[in-house]
Amino acid sequence: MGTPQKWALAAFQVLAVLGTLACGVDATVIRFVHRSLTPSLDDFFDAVSELANATILSIATLCAYGASRVAQAWPAVRRWLPWWEHVKQGSLLMLLTLLMGGLVTLALKHVVARARPSVLIELGHYGFATPFAGHPFNSFPSSHAFTAFAAACVLASLLPAWRTPLLVLAVIASLCRVLTLEHFPSDVLASAFIAVGCVRFLAPRLQGSLSRN
Repeated sequence: MGTPQKWALAAFQVLAVLGTLACGVDATVIRFVHRSLTPSLDDFFDAVSELANATILSIATLCAYGASRVAQAWPAVRRWLPWWEHVKQGSLLMLLTLLMGGLVTLALKHVVARARPSVLIELGHYGFATPFAGHPFNSFPSSHAFTAFAAACVLASLLPAWRTPLLVLAVIASLCRVLTLEHFPSDVLASAFIAVGCVRFLAPRLQGSLSRN
């Protein structure tokens, strides 16, 4: 099976899983969380989910990339940053993943126009609006969950020994978006698939480009 066919099969499988969640699981989970959630738990889960803040991650990644470029240009600095090549490659992959996946996530939010869980809780409406309806019809997918999984996947590609704890942290931060009633489970799962897809698409191409340079 060629690469295009593999991507098409993966996309079909992802859509099947998301459709199953949307039809039979999402609303039930949100109603259960709403019955169980307390204000103090809501504040705690919200604080944990902010670990996946795209702005903070982007700034940190830009700083890391800048440091790697300084190390590349100045041998004296390179002594203090001997792993600058890995930092440069990782930060470039992170930036491109955030850009590519962020655009995909933003486009889907506006086009799909899925109602957020708050609409289900307050109005009993579980579904979609017309495209570009805006908030609160921008639930699918989750930006925070995408950021969490993008960071985990990129770092795991550089630090394979840390793959499991990194992915566990991403799962925790993403689940908190469900536990704060900001997103449905399928929103979070879709974001994870987007992040994994972006990293798997970009990583070999970026490595090839760097090796040629």
